[in-house]
Amino acid sequence: MPLMQMMGFLLLHRRHPLEKKRTRSNSTDFLFGSSAQEETGLKGKKQKNPNSNNKKSDSTKHGSTSSFKSSSVLPMGGGGVLQPISSPVPKAALIESLSFQKLAKGTKLLGIVREVTPDYAVVSLPSMLTGFVRRGGLVTRLDHVVSVGTMLPVVVVKTSSETVSSANSDNKRKPVTKKRIELSIMPAQVNLGWNSNTLYEGMSIRGRIISVEDHGCIVDLGISGINSTGGSFLKFDNVEGDHEVLPDEGEIQSDDENLDERPNNYRQQDKINPYTFYLNKGRIYDFTVLSLPSKNGNSSSSSAIIQLKLEDSRTRSKSLTSPMLPSTKAHEIRTLMPGMLVSAYVEHHARNGLCVSFLGHLFRGSIDFCNLGGFFNGKTKKGKDNAKDNNQAWWKDVFVGNSRTVKARLIVADAATKTIRLSLLPHILKLDTTCLMKENNLPSVGTIIEEAKVIRLDSGIGALLALPSKNDSDNAFIDGDDENDKKNAQQSNLKSKYYQSLCKTKCAYVHISKAFDLPTDKNDKSLRIRTPESLFAKHFALNTTIPKLRILSTSNWMDNIASCATAESIVASAALTYNDICPGEVYKAVPIISSLQGGSLLVQLSGMGIKGLVPANHLFDKAIDFAASSNLFWKKIKSEKFTVGKKIDVRCLSVDPIAKKCVLTSKKLLVSDKEIPISSYLEVGVNQRATGFISKVSKAGIIVTFYNNVHGKVSARRLAEEQGVEDPTIDFQVGDVVKARVVSCNKKQASTNDLVESDGQHYKLQLSLNLSESNQNSDQANNLRNAMKIESGILLPTKCLKVIELVSSRMNSDKKTLIPGYAIVSIKSKYLNSDKEKSSDKSTSINLKLPFEQIFDSYNSYDLCSVQTMNELSGTILKVGKKIEKESIIIKTSYDTESFTMPIVSTRSELIKTKKKLLKIKNKNGSEDSKILIPSPITPLFMGAIVHGYCNNVDSRYGAFIRFLDGLTGLVPKLKGGLDINLYSTVLCKVIAVDIVSDKAPKILLKQVLALDDCKEDKSHNTFKGSPSDLFKPGDIIGDVMINDINFSRANVTLVNSKYEGNQIKARIHFTMAQPVEEYVSHNTMPLSKPVKSLDREGEISKFHPFYSWKVGNTIQNVRCVASDVRDGITFLELSNCSTKPIIHVGKSMLPPVFAESPSLLKIGTSLCARIISVFPNKQGIRVQICPGIVGYIAGVELTKNIHMLNAMESFYKCGGVLNCCVIENKNPKRLKHSIHLSVIADKNSDIDDGTANKPVYGALIVGRINRKIKEVMPPSLMIELQGGYVGKCDVTELKNKDEWSNMPLGREIFENDKMSNSNMICDHDESKRIVTDEEDAVEADEVDLSCSRIRGGLYEDGQYVQCRVLSEVTSQNIIEVSLRQTRIDGNLDGDSLPKLNEIVHGYVASTNRKGCFLRFSRYVQGRTILKELSDNFITDPMTMFPPGRLIVGKVKSMRRSKTFADGNQEDIMIDVDMRESTLLSNNENKLSFNDVKEGEKYPGVITRIESYGVFVRLENSGISGLAHLSECSDKYIKNINSLYDPGDLVKVLIVKCDKDKRRLSLSLKASNFEDDSESESSDDDEEDSDDESSLEEASKGAMNQMEINSDVESDDENYANKLAMEKYDKEGEIHDTSSSLEVGSSHESSSDSETSDDYSQHSEKQKFTSENDKMDTDVGFQWGIKSREKLSNDGTKSSDSSVNMSEEEIEDTGKNSKRLKNKGVKRRQEEKDLTQLEQRMADGQAEDNPETSSDFERLIASDPNSSEIWIKYMAYHLSLADIESARKIASLALERIDFREEVQKLNVWTAFITLELKYGTQNSLDKTIERASRQNNPKQVYLRVCEMLEREVDMAKENFLGKKNAKMHIIEKADDMFGRMCKLFKSKKSVWVAQNKYLLKNSRFDEAHESCKKSLSSLPTYKHINTMLKYAQQEYEFGTVERGRTIFEGLIEKNPKRLDIVFVYSDKEVKHGNIEVARSLFQKITNIQSDGSHKVSYSDKQMKSLYKKWYRMEDSHGDELQRQNVKLAAKAYVERSIAPKKK
Repeated sequence: MPLMQMMGFLLLHRRHPLEKKRTRSNSTDFLFGSSAQEETGLKGKKQKNPNSNNKKSDSTKHGSTSSFKSSSVLPMGGGGVLQPISSPVPKAALIESLSFQKLAKGTKLLGIVREVTPDYAVVSLPSMLTGFVRRGGLVTRLDHVVSVGTMLPVVVVKTSSETVSSANSDNKRKPVTKKRIELSIMPAQVNLGWNSNTLYEGMSIRGRIISVEDHGCIVDLGISGINSTGGSFLKFDNVEGDHEVLPDEGEIQSDDENLDERPNNYRQQDKINPYTFYLNKGRIYDFTVLSLPSKNGNSSSSSAIIQLKLEDSRTRSKSLTSPMLPSTKAHEIRTLMPGMLVSAYVEHHARNGLCVSFLGHLFRGSIDFCNLGGFFNGKTKKGKDNAKDNNQAWWKDVFVGNSRTVKARLIVADAATKTIRLSLLPHILKLDTTCLMKENNLPSVGTIIEEAKVIRLDSGIGALLALPSKNDSDNAFIDGDDENDKKNAQQSNLKSKYYQSLCKTKCAYVHISKAFDLPTDKNDKSLRIRTPESLFAKHFALNTTIPKLRILSTSNWMDNIASCATAESIVASAALTYNDICPGEVYKAVPIISSLQGGSLLVQLSGMGIKGLVPANHLFDKAIDFAASSNLFWKKIKSEKFTVGKKIDVRCLSVDPIAKKCVLTSKKLLVSDKEIPISSYLEVGVNQRATGFISKVSKAGIIVTFYNNVHGKVSARRLAEEQGVEDPTIDFQVGDVVKARVVSCNKKQASTNDLVESDGQHYKLQLSLNLSESNQNSDQANNLRNAMKIESGILLPTKCLKVIELVSSRMNSDKKTLIPGYAIVSIKSKYLNSDKEKSSDKSTSINLKLPFEQIFDSYNSYDLCSVQTMNELSGTILKVGKKIEKESIIIKTSYDTESFTMPIVSTRSELIKTKKKLLKIKNKNGSEDSKILIPSPITPLFMGAIVHGYCNNVDSRYGAFIRFLDGLTGLVPKLKGGLDINLYSTVLCKVIAVDIVSDKAPKILLKQVLALDDCKEDKSHNTFKGSPSDLFKPGDIIGDVMINDINFSRANVTLVNSKYEGNQIKARIHFTMAQPVEEYVSHNTMPLSKPVKSLDREGEISKFHPFYSWKVGNTIQNVRCVASDVRDGITFLELSNCSTKPIIHVGKSMLPPVFAESPSLLKIGTSLCARIISVFPNKQGIRVQICPGIVGYIAGVELTKNIHMLNAMESFYKCGGVLNCCVIENKNPKRLKHSIHLSVIADKNSDIDDGTANKPVYGALIVGRINRKIKEVMPPSLMIELQGGYVGKCDVTELKNKDEWSNMPLGREIFENDKMSNSNMICDHDESKRIVTDEEDAVEADEVDLSCSRIRGGLYEDGQYVQCRVLSEVTSQNIIEVSLRQTRIDGNLDGDSLPKLNEIVHGYVASTNRKGCFLRFSRYVQGRTILKELSDNFITDPMTMFPPGRLIVGKVKSMRRSKTFADGNQEDIMIDVDMRESTLLSNNENKLSFNDVKEGEKYPGVITRIESYGVFVRLENSGISGLAHLSECSDKYIKNINSLYDPGDLVKVLIVKCDKDKRRLSLSLKASNFEDDSESESSDDDEEDSDDESSLEEASKGAMNQMEINSDVESDDENYANKLAMEKYDKEGEIHDTSSSLEVGSSHESSSDSETSDDYSQHSEKQKFTSENDKMDTDVGFQWGIKSREKLSNDGTKSSDSSVNMSEEEIEDTGKNSKRLKNKGVKRRQEEKDLTQLEQRMADGQAEDNPETSSDFERLIASDPNSSEIWIKYMAYHLSLADIESARKIASLALERIDFREEVQKLNVWTAFITLELKYGTQNSLDKTIERASRQNNPKQVYLRVCEMLEREVDMAKENFLGKKNAKMHIIEKADDMFGRMCKLFKSKKSVWVAQNKYLLKNSRFDEAHESCKKSLSSLPTYKHINTMLKYAQQEYEFGTVERGRTIFEGLIEKNPKRLDIVFVYSDKEVKHGNIEVARSLFQKITNIQSDGSHKVSYSDKQMKSLYKKWYRMEDSHGDELQRQNVKLAAKAYVERSIAPKKK
């Protein structure tokens, strides 16, 4: 036998310490860390009493103290046990209670999960403690991890306590300490102390499922040395009992939709089987180790995995822990796990429990009083009462002899304090928690129990009470005949019947705070004599009988002890918990404990802290607004009646036990109401009366709420019918108490706000304020019964119809057709009953329908143009609650009794008159023998019959449909004038054809007639008889006419004179032929003297229109005939009321109108007046109407010479106004060829016919309109439309004065193939695609070049009107040269001076090609620059760097005259210009030439280009360049030359070779060539600095002053002036090294610069605008583009830091210079480098890309004002200066300057503006900015960008605010609020929901993300669901859980199997996350063949090809050759099956 096994065997079988004294070595005790020497003193004391070990007495038998002390060398009972002090009288030990203070971090306890929510879990712990487990880390939802009722070990993570202030029943604040025990159930904490070497088979270990696979689960044990992702595995076969694999993170499918909203006392055993294992990712169990990996090295991969097993509690409860580990090692205290079942030996009987040893007597622990398994019931073992035994140590009689050895389970193990506790409670031994949830376990909460006995007293804390048992006989424990007793005896440790009887005793614990009510009277003597502790000790002495107690809680599951209260206030309390409160219950005399802000009250309902809220509007019967100053009386009443401490009567309105909220009311009418309260829809009965309060008032009615949120509606119709209420919002107020009667209670479809009843249904409650019961069972049945007696055609008298409801008109789905609304009117049945039925009930009312189109006989087009106008028109007659003062007629009744509809009534006066005539004839003759009929479907019709009806519809395809009674319809064809009939007008028609079809309504053809034919015979003798052509002639005075109908363009009139009666005449007055009322003449004449900014709406008759004062029915006097025509027997007249002479009114004249039948009759020069129809877009001009059928066009330049009026054209020229103008020639026949061209300002005295009228002449000052769409002549130039149809060309040099020239004034030209931000540009084609709707004529849009090949910006907007000076005569192409210069406009027409040689000049780029640039310096001075003279550096793309319009600076090299113009004054000059910076800044006298260069010399230079073979360097102060070969670039091997040098680096070179014939230089950059240069150079520098140190400050000041002077000149290369100034200082002997201090925004100082302390360093620091420490956060939502020096592009220069550091290294290598010399050299090189960088940037054009001053930004903005990037950079510049207000102003200026068409650019600026307010503004300013942005942009895009910003803020907060919880929560709340607002505003948009889901998933808020997903699907249209879920699935893969994303994809594929795009996205996501097998199985599943040879889903060959190609590409990238072959074989098999012939 091996040695270790032998030691284990001896250890197991050694004798007990009571039998033989244990000997100990001097080694350290491995369990408690104490050695034998520590017990020397104790041993010495024991040796002094040698007889103590030999004494045998009863005390030894019972485990006395002496025997315990003599036999134990370890601490008694482990930790937490107080050993008795040595005394003559033996005493027992005392076990300390396990309290909150005793718990420490790392303590392991056994607990039972009592409550689980997604965020936390509540665990019941021993000693009546409670802990909680917080969600976090790997745990996403705790309800997917553990279940209620699970008994498992937990670890204490943290204990905390805080003191808060709480109010007691007397409303006195007192401090209360809240204690929290935070626990962990994660394997890493629970399994702490175990490692891979200490595990053994059969042990219990904590594990967490991390993945559920096909055959089992991968489990993480959290033990070091074991792979967490595959080191342990649980096979499904090793799961004992039933198991269920849960999908989607373990969501348990339940019928309860609100699973996460269960009450706190909800127990999951009702839904979850306690013996069923639920397997899902994240689930935690205690597993049993089935097998361990083999220790040998030849083990396979499968044997290297720990195999686990899941055993149910019944099996695990029987597993006894062995004293020795299989590895022959003994247990350690850190490996003890609560839940272990051990065999314990009782060593000592303590005063309150047992001290035991276990696991081979290696460990000692204790079992306290509450864990002994039973409680003393007042009887001894002999069955007698033991009232005198105060100790009641019944365990001394039970655990003796053979009963000393018991099975116990560990419940506490703390290695730090060496505390070990065990338990003998039956449910803990059996690991069974189901018994705790049974109803008969403990009395239910609220139960009142009498006659309980005190069995334990904890002084100052509480007492344990034994509850009386059901069978309280003396010998109950002796009989033992009950089967349950036998079963319990078998499962118990002891078979003693006495112990079994003790186990039946149930106990409750009462805390001292709930033991009794202290007297409130301070004068009470009992309080002065005794303290609460002493009173408690007196009343709760041992064996004292407590009269009554009340159970408060049964949640102490570990101890199985109830919590109770014995205080009288609690025992007698009506409501113990919120569950006890019933809605509708009245509570009397409840005290007010607090008065809240706003007027609400807080009251105390019971002594258990149950509180209720009385809202402010429930204090009085009338709702009072206490915030209003007018309610001072009610405020006074409230302050007197509802003070804190007073008691009031209240009634419960609603209660929420989960949220612990109770809402009460103190309204007297509700509290004192004796009616049965309504608190459930199921209890509601029809005609039941109840009292409630109004909770909502609207136009649709009022909502009355009763109790428990049961509410019903009283509709506005019912209020109007029963109460005569016209507007409920006026007569009712929220909070008013009303008594209502139930009309009906019906089930309805569910909605989010509805109350769900116990039967799972939703209900709709209809109420009435009329409390009298109705005799009818249903209003609908009543209406139907009466409607069957109604006949169409019945006349109804006035004031019999009462309006009870108005239904508004609405627009059709096409948003073009108006659907009129209707009124529901009520009428008494007495008006409908016949004479025979008068005796019947006359009080019955029925409802009728009055459509809005049935009110009048005719409607004009204005009335039918909008919903508002139709509703306003009907509102003049119809008022809710009022009676209609017009007669009416019923025109339609219902004959379908199954689908009931209301009868329709009309108030058309014409139909009523006709019906009255029919009734008169019927009364006389007995029949309706009349020549005019109102037919119905049963009326016999005949050809020639005259019928009266109304036009129901006008269809342009057929004609007008005429409707009669009961829906009978006829057609007036369009050939018979059907289209001339106005919609909804009353018409008189003649039947011309009838087609009678059996059982169907007849088909009727009609023709409109104006009067009866036989009426002519009855006319007077004045009737004219003759032809219409003789009756009406142009110019004749017709007389007076009456207006029938008016619209925008015409007024239909009727001739009043009787002589025209009998003739079919249609007359109208066109608005061009109309004259307004005299008072509106001034408003009618255009232009207006003052601007009016109101917008003209189409079809609106404004005050500028001649019809403004005209109304239907008015009479127009002195009307004359303008034209007449006869068609189809009808005479059509064109009339006019205008004077034939001009009208002069208030200084304004109006010409008489001109009527022409053809436009050709209007000759050029004709003066006329025209009416304005509309203003063209972009202020191009106005469209006018000359006369009926003829339209005209007036260009803007022909309107006026006032530029202010033209730029605000819509404000001065209003629709309907009149203009005096004349006809002019159309210079462009293709343009508006169907319109007459007119002019207002044409010179009428000149000869217009010769075409020279108003021709611009040289020197004239004229008005023009900028047109950016016209092709430029000699670009860059600005094209301007001029008067007379001419076009002006303004050269780019003539736009502004020379000293005001700016860069890119005309914007940048961007072509389609250009790669620059084309996506942000929009080509506006609106003008060319304008829809013309006028039926008279179609005006064509401006036919100009609208090509999208280029899009411009610049300072000159398209359509802007400007003043310009003519500089030339008109050319053959009608082109005139003009100028916009202010000096030209002021009158200076002199030409520009010619440049001189070597002069520095400014000009504009005209064009650029690959050879160079063509320039323009004035109109007559051109220039050019060859490619090499554009810049000192090589330019790869000159056309991009020098676009047309760029402002340049150059030096004149040569001049030549090209040609002389005819006038002889001007010459065309061509000059050659050099634009290189070196030329501009160099001094030719000192310039280095090629001949001056010598071999072996060293020269400074700058790197211009880097190639793979070497570096090109340009020598300083020269144009000479040379090549440094790769071998000469460094002394070391160069791996990558680009990492060593960058273009623009300042270097020193050595001339290696000089080839003067080929003019080539070979250079060297090796450092070894310059080793001796540093010392001498530094010395020279020092000498120079010392000589000039005195003048340094003066030079700096002079340079700064010169820079300020030069900064006033805005040019493209502004800094050139500074550099030229430096030359001046060089010549004067000044030091030019100060340039770096002059440059604004220069490179950051290096570390060496910051360390210098000389004057120059301090002066340089003062010149900086910003520093690293003073930088402000300029992040406003964009990458600003203001790059630091370190991040310049490769073709630019890098930061100076690298060169500075290199210079420091060179200086340090010498080792001979002082620190001052080093700093001097570093500064000089730094300044040289900065100057070179600036030169290089200006030469390369990078100054535009990186502006550094306000002037730079202003220059860039002037060149491109529509660029949002420049504006945002400008904002960032001000933010970097901490000037937030200036940044706001720049943003506002940008929004004004950017063209309104540039929507994307504006949105970018808005985004930056919002971000600025988000970072530096207030919440109010942010909301206002968002609101403004939403009004001017797409609001959805604005909110999306705001939410994106807030999402970034949340991400930054997580990193930057670690430990700052409040700041982080504030940012998260702001983001949540914005996302919520966005989803509420745009709930039908997919993108907003996707954005919110992404935000929630990124922040690990998975539950909220899933809720958001559900809400989105209920809000979005159905067709968006698939794509939305597809987005959610992808986001789950990126930010959520792969399992949930996989579930969503599977569901999508199952519902949409043919959507291959979903399959491909699914496979890509799986491959991306490394799940190649899942993707492969997906393709195999889709392409799998069924048994019949077909696929599960039939795909086309094309789809199958796509599937196989996608599959193969996947295997090609991620699979092996075998998998690729499998795909090929599968595809081949499919092809063979497809081409094979099908079997029949």
